[in-house]
Amino acid sequence: MSEEKKGPSKLISQQVLNEQLKQDLEHFRLQALDLGASLAEIIPSQWAEIDERVRLKCAIPLCPYYGTNIHCPPNGFEPELMRKALSRYHSAILFGIDVIPVEEFADRSVQREAGVQWSKKTIEIAGRIETLALGKGYYLAMGFSQGCCSKVLCQQDRCLVLGGSKCPYPLKSRPSMESAGIDVFRLVTNVGWDIYPIYRSVDPKEVPRALSVGIVFIY
Repeated sequence: MSEEKKGPSKLISQQVLNEQLKQDLEHFRLQALDLGASLAEIIPSQWAEIDERVRLKCAIPLCPYYGTNIHCPPNGFEPELMRKALSRYHSAILFGIDVIPVEEFADRSVQREAGVQWSKKTIEIAGRIETLALGKGYYLAMGFSQGCCSKVLCQQDRCLVLGGSKCPYPLKSRPSMESAGIDVFRLVTNVGWDIYPIYRSVDPKEVPRALSVGIVFIY
């Protein structure tokens, strides 16, 4: 990913014309692709459904990051807060990154090291699009990514914030979509992208695609 460039700041307005919003959303979509996403779509925000079962799956079976990060369950935002907050948005940018080779997400012997870099790229794209949106006047733009940020950004097994320290990457850290209760599988299939579950005993040769997904709610 290229070095982040500084940009302008736009006067905040309470009224955004539909044509301007369409142009800006398309700009953000293209920027996601330029930043390294394989796929990017403008979607209605309501397509990102909050489901309590998604957060529950963080504990059943137990995710290795459960309870180790400020964003991961049982920490993080409760589904009802997320549901209310996301209902206030109209449009979002959904993006996906094809993980190539698939083994870097689907093969446990390499995933823990190589997979971190794909998650980091997703966090970076989400953060960058969010910043671009802020510069365009969408000051409530909010991004969610993939993976556990303490493992991805800090290379820590436990989030430093949980121990009373400051976050070393407060402007880069983003919750994963799943930790917020977003049903990623349903969302991705609604858009029409192919996505496959990846689990401990899966044969990487039997996984046609590994996808890292992020989203930025714009307006």
